[in-house]
Amino acid sequence: MNRVFQQLLTERLAAYGVSEAEYVSMFALRRIPNMSNADLSRWTGVTAQGANQVLKSLIAAGLVERRRSPDHGRILEARLTRKGEEVIFECEREANELEARMCARLSAEETTLLESLLRRCAEGLGSPIRDRDEVPPRLAQSAEVPSRG
Repeated sequence: MNRVFQQLLTERLAAYGVSEAEYVSMFALRRIPNMSNADLSRWTGVTAQGANQVLKSLIAAGLVERRRSPDHGRILEARLTRKGEEVIFECEREANELEARMCARLSAEETTLLESLLRRCAEGLGSPIRDRDEVPPRLAQSAEVPSRG
């Protein structure tokens, strides 16, 4: 099922010129603006080199920009551009529609149970599913707290 979902999501994201890795990074930057490459690497679970490659691609596409941190001059912070904000909005809409389609035949109770069971399975593997709450401490005040719905 994961393969089918990822394939369908990849197809939908391609319509916006975004790969799955770019989508994950853009999602993170919408949630937590001004992340450094190291912050983004930790949050997305990819290597620092991988995060840097994704950022370079997003910058080249005009979706992300980097600026020096006002507090830590050596740190380059990444944030979405206006175009990036528009693209991630559309990509999230696509992902949400696909998720709704996937769960359409489940009741609300079944959906809640499925989510709970998947979280427990992931925890059993030592990889808890983040509730999008892991904010780098230096960025905690600027993080957006998304509603689940």
